[in-house]
Amino acid sequence: MKWKNITVYGLGIIVLVAVVADVIRYTKSDAETKVSIAKEIPANVASYDTLVMVYNAYGGIYPGLADVIHKEFFPKSYLCNLCYLAFGTFGMKQEWKHMLDSLPFEKQALHKESFERKFTHADLSLPAILLMKENSAYVLVSANEINQVHTLRGLKLLLINNLNKLER
Repeated sequence: MKWKNITVYGLGIIVLVAVVADVIRYTKSDAETKVSIAKEIPANVASYDTLVMVYNAYGGIYPGLADVIHKEFFPKSYLCNLCYLAFGTFGMKQEWKHMLDSLPFEKQALHKESFERKFTHADLSLPAILLMKENSAYVLVSANEINQVHTLRGLKLLLINNLNKLER
């Protein structure tokens, strides 16, 4: 009986900490200047130094658990093809991670709510992969392109081909 009470209280504390962490993250205001997204390829795109993966999913413990369940049991209705292709049940697929690590950019991953706080994004559909520097970004791979790909290999080729088109 004593172990059962300890387990229940322990799980309660874990849930409480998770809730507090999510509330802090969702209510945190960003005092930074918002990053603008260019409509056309910028002339100085070679100076862009960060690759930003923007997922069409919310971050946090509860949304993450819901996403895992949704992705595993109802994959056809899952809203983030970037997440679906690049992540397995327990984390990023090694093949995707190795490819990203081989690229000469800093990497950043943003969930929907973080993206909305950081970027001016008038009509950008998610998911997307952006190239960024300071307060400027360019859509390297659009949601439309990502959603037309059905394999991780296809996603990798799409990203590499779009980078090659920029003639960095």
